[in-house]
Amino acid sequence: MKISNIQILILRLAIAGLFLQIGIEKYHEGWLTSSEHLSGSLTKYQENAAGAQRTYLDLVAVPYAGAWSRAIIVGECLLGASLLLGLLVRFSTFLGILMVLNFHAANGNLFSLNFFGSPWAALLVAGLLVLFLSRAGRWAGIDALLATWNAKSIFW
Repeated sequence: MKISNIQILILRLAIAGLFLQIGIEKYHEGWLTSSEHLSGSLTKYQENAAGAQRTYLDLVAVPYAGAWSRAIIVGECLLGASLLLGLLVRFSTFLGILMVLNFHAANGNLFSLNFFGSPWAALLVAGLLVLFLSRAGRWAGIDALLATWNAKSIFW
């Protein structure tokens, strides 16, 4: 079965809305100016962490919570805007997949079967992967205009 362009557009817009909503909520909660929310979550994850999750939290997530807090909100808002406009969709969905995997590395789901049991994790990564592989910005998006200039670009 082949996915039609309209189905890809609907998926792109749905995921765009999801990321924009999450990013705007975090903006209103103050994530851009304070890392309190993220630090609290990471500390909770750290209490029960072991193995790869513990290493990730100790070396990557917790020491740089302030930078991660800003990067998360900016990344979520930019990913949502990119998908909404159909601009640099391949590039932004690749970064979106890394963002989702990073979050699940921090909470420990990435290192267990819980990753596949979560209604968001595996489905969101799969949806982003579909958008990446289908070059979703080329249908009703700015990437279609960019493709007329350079159709072989890996970014659109």
